[in-house]
Amino acid sequence: MHFTYCPECGTKTVLRRMGDDGDVPYCARCQKPLFDMFSTCVLSVLKNSSGELALIRQSYGQQETFVGVAGYMKPGETAEEAALREIAEEIGVTADRAEFRFSAWHAAKGQLMLCFLAEIDRADFTLSGEVREARWFSAEDAAKSVRPGSIIERLVLTAAAQQ
Repeated sequence: MHFTYCPECGTKTVLRRMGDDGDVPYCARCQKPLFDMFSTCVLSVLKNSSGELALIRQSYGQQETFVGVAGYMKPGETAEEAALREIAEEIGVTADRAEFRFSAWHAAKGQLMLCFLAEIDRADFTLSGEVREARWFSAEDAAKSVRPGSIIERLVLTAAAQQ
């Protein structure tokens, strides 16, 4: 989100040089810079004790390929908590912990993706309305089931390499 008006007082912003950040929208009335904002999301892949990876197909949007469990972070929760919450909400699986793997900028959606791997014993899925299908894949089949060059492909390949 790029600020044209101050969200506190409604004053139209002006550009003001902020050191290395260059010109930044600035509220002269509140005397504060208003740096661009973006959404932070989590993206997770589950791995079971047999080395299989769980991927989902969403019930909305792009449905041609499989993806990881993803969602927005909520105020007050850590990225790890968000990853575990999304896994439980979307596919009904409780993982004890999610390990951070990498972050990636999702340019098409203007989002920062924080990518996690959660390890669990094999489990059955209970799907939310957001998920059309969830399936366990071999690492090789998982890599073939996601969009080439995508963030989820990178996460699948990272998870598969940790055999």
